[in-house]
Amino acid sequence: MSQLRFAMTAGWTAGCLLVAAAASLCAAEPPVAAPAPAAPAVQPAPPQSSDSARRIGAAEARQALTKGEAVLVDVRPKESYDLGHAQGALAIPLWEVASRAGELPKDKLIITYCT
Repeated sequence: MSQLRFAMTAGWTAGCLLVAAAASLCAAEPPVAAPAPAAPAVQPAPPQSSDSARRIGAAEARQALTKGEAVLVDVRPKESYDLGHAQGALAIPLWEVASRAGELPKDKLIITYCT
């Protein structure tokens, strides 16, 4: 589980951002590497707004799950979920997240993952 990437959001005001964050984690094709710039450019980090999804590490996810403060959602296709998934994870494929959002608790963190 330590190699899983996580996106997290609280409540459903950021539902679309959750889907966008999960989509970026589960891209069907690997990103194409761009040529390296001649000199490394320093780019400022994008501003973090209160309604944007953020990535969390495995330790933080485990802690929230252990305390009952979060729900783990596997956003891969059902066939992938059936082959293996994190213990206790719900299966909600990425393309169904918006339509099935009502199945998720509003008072817990929603942690999405794919491998």
